[in-house]
Amino acid sequence: MIAAQADDSAPRAQAAQQGGVSITPATVEATAKRGSVGTFTVKNTTKDTLRVTVTVRPWSQNRSTAQVALNKRANLSPYVVGSPASFNLAPGSRSVKLNMKRLTASGSLYGGIQVFAKQKKPKATNGIVPQWDIVGRLRLNPSSKRPNLRVGATDVVGGGSNKSLILAVRNIGNTLDPVGGTVKITGPTARNATIPQVSIVPGQVVYLKGGALRGMKGGNYTATWSITQGTKRFTAKRTFKL
Repeated sequence: MIAAQADDSAPRAQAAQQGGVSITPATVEATAKRGSVGTFTVKNTTKDTLRVTVTVRPWSQNRSTAQVALNKRANLSPYVVGSPASFNLAPGSRSVKLNMKRLTASGSLYGGIQVFAKQKKPKATNGIVPQWDIVGRLRLNPSSKRPNLRVGATDVVGGGSNKSLILAVRNIGNTLDPVGGTVKITGPTARNATIPQVSIVPGQVVYLKGGALRGMKGGNYTATWSITQGTKRFTAKRTFKL
């Protein structure tokens, strides 16, 4: 989903000069269970002692692009915490354990591991104090997948020759299996399209893309969506007007 990334407050050149912070592995994946669910290592290649804070947070997902980003306004501490959650790190590395305090109702949990680091004793260079905001992935899979989708409304987006068809779909299951399929459009003009596959974070809504409507005559249409997630198939008929 998301690769580990650095969101440095200092310019990249400054951060490179000072060294940096990294985490390995970029993805911690295990079956969801109470207790230890994985370990990752934080590495400090600067010359300074850093104050490190570890927080597990949920993802947010853009409905139109399906792009995933860390929701830094929320955390998953009722379910998973890092141990230690904060510590001082001299040049070198330290392991952090991830512990699941309780299971979710779905039996799975998908989130991001935020590792925030800054100098314990800030030393500004040209008025800049480097800090690092590293994001990794946490995938706690269910012991048994339960794919399930809630299909919403069809809509026409765009204008002129750039109109296209979308379908709102919410993942209410507990799997990251990609969602895709086909759509058959009937009406004054007939058209079939393949729905590009996309992974939907459980609980999130994404607009599936039903293809361009360029060149189609005005009138009433029916779109028959055949959607797959893993081995499960969903069918929905929706009407729209051009």
